Amino acid sequence: MKLLNYAFVYRRFLLVVFTVLVLLPLPLIIRSKEAECAYILFVIATFWITEALPLSITALLPGLMFPMFGIMSSTHVASAYFKDFHLLLIGVICLATSIEKWNLHKRIALRMVMMVGVNPAW
Repeated sequence: MKLLNYAFVYRRFLLVVFTVLVLLPLPLIIRSKEAECAYILFVIATFWITEALPLSITALLPGLMFPMFGIMSSTHVASAYFKDFHLLLIGVICLATSIEKWNLHKRIALRMVMMVGVNPAW
């Protein structure tokens, strides 16, 4: 019973380690770029479904693993990740997070209610 409690506490770490090790025979036995790409995709899909790693880290894993395995060059991977729209989206998410953290959205709403009133006569 104590072993189950220990496994439950470290379930995410164990899932990451065992996923990588269980799927490792795929690129080792077949030895092709397709098998290595399938290995990376299976590992990332498992991490994504189980949320063993945070989703933001899982989303960045192809940018690290594709050049490491020699499937794509780092310039091709970086060009897929950092387009103008993606940088705009990251900026908007950072702005929205900071507005929410400092309760600026509540301040703006209260200021609008103070200016307009609670019962506007439209």
